Amino acid sequence: MLVNSLAEIASVLQASRSLLVSTHIQPDGDAIGSLLALGLALESSGRQVVMYCEGGVPQRLRFLVGADKVVSTLPKKAFDCIVALDCADRQRLPVSDEVLREAVLVNIDHHPTNNLFGRLNYVNAEAAATGEIIFELLQELGVHNDGAVAEALYVAISTDTGSFKYENTTEKTHLIAGRLLARGIKPGHISSQVFDVKPLAAVMALRQALSTLTFSADGKVAWMTLTEKDLQQAGADNADLEGLINYAKNIEGVEVGLLFRENDDGTVKVGFRSFQTDVAGIAALFGGGGHTRAAGCTIRGSLDEAVSRVIAAVAEVVKA
Repeated sequence: MLVNSLAEIASVLQASRSLLVSTHIQPDGDAIGSLLALGLALESSGRQVVMYCEGGVPQRLRFLVGADKVVSTLPKKAFDCIVALDCADRQRLPVSDEVLREAVLVNIDHHPTNNLFGRLNYVNAEAAATGEIIFELLQELGVHNDGAVAEALYVAISTDTGSFKYENTTEKTHLIAGRLLARGIKPGHISSQVFDVKPLAAVMALRQALSTLTFSADGKVAWMTLTEKDLQQAGADNADLEGLINYAKNIEGVEVGLLFRENDDGTVKVGFRSFQTDVAGIAALFGGGGHTRAAGCTIRGSLDEAVSRVIAAVAEVVKA
């Protein structure tokens, strides 16, 4: 599913003078880490680079060097090349068709459900994180992973592997992490900022979500719900929900954990996590996708309707 080689992509990037580097809406650590690593590296090579993330960098990741350079509003200008990172489909890339028509679109990702929407595509589902791919791309470009770039890559990889404890963690993952540590980054500080310190809003949202915790009759499926009112009362936004779903999945006896988050536009965002079940396949039934053990979708309708439909679909797979 790689389609193009990293050498081909490196050639396009080297030939471009003006580049836009962007990622998916509601970005996670892999998205932001990959964005900063590639953006800062290209910038250091003398290119004009705009790093763009709709909504800006989540609060917990703003300690990263270069985070203040990421813009939340797309400037009105033309680009030679646009790089989409960690984005499984075109709909999750917050860049207009008009802007895309004027540039070479490069799609770099590790989601197996990626629909190859770029002019050039490099999608490696065996990579633990998009950050792993960016590490290799920078080698192809001849850019050293020093300082801020190494730290950003470490955040990208450590977050998408759950601090190196998820099953997507490989020997290669640790080898790359070791190479980054050799650059002098401080894993203790990074882990504290990313995994330990929580905004009060995130804790309040967790308290509300846990109050809704529900189980299937056999105890193999657990889910939580959050309404728009819940989030307003907690003072929380999507960034504050990072990792919250694991409180449902990590209960003894549970196979699939879910989080239903009501949006103010009449839709419900659903997150799936599992130990063995292919939740990407279930999410695909509702127009979503992701990884085998971690996926998501968005459903139009009420919160109750979404819960009913999704839990029925999950139950059919889990009991099979």
